[in-house]
Amino acid sequence: MRKAQISVEDILVITVAIILVGLVYHYLATTTSNYGEIITQLSENLTKMMNDQTCGNTSTIVIYYVHYNAKGNDWLNLNDEYVVISNIGCKDEDLTGWQLKDEAGHIYTFPKFVLKAGAMVTVHTGSGTNTATDLYWGRNAPVWNNNGDTAYLYDSKGVLIDKCSWTGKEGDAVTCH
Repeated sequence: MRKAQISVEDILVITVAIILVGLVYHYLATTTSNYGEIITQLSENLTKMMNDQTCGNTSTIVIYYVHYNAKGNDWLNLNDEYVVISNIGCKDEDLTGWQLKDEAGHIYTFPKFVLKAGAMVTVHTGSGTNTATDLYWGRNAPVWNNNGDTAYLYDSKGVLIDKCSWTGKEGDAVTCH
């Protein structure tokens, strides 16, 4: 019986092929949805809503949109799983200490943060640098269930402010308001 021999060239070709397959898989798994287009459309809708109302000195904070099914592999694309919180009122609102929760009890607590009247903030499941428009939960696993879940928003005193549910039949996301 003759042993099969693998040459150095064969090992090199196999190694390059494995690396290329891994890179393609990583690209496909982490490609984000059309986040910029979605946020632009939500912003336009919010502006129209704000223009169509009579303003008093109140804030109205809502869960505006939930993108619960990240493009590709949810585990590898955590920042494409996100919740958009909007202030559809006419007064800025301090969200410091507010909480965003799911049905399983995962909790995101807002850092020191003020949501301006007529503005939105996106809470991404993954990691990044917080800005005036994007906050990051810092999780290393998905939160929102693709086949149905509920997002709950509580103020700093633990009062339920809003909730948004989905069944998974909506596609990848649900508009809540």
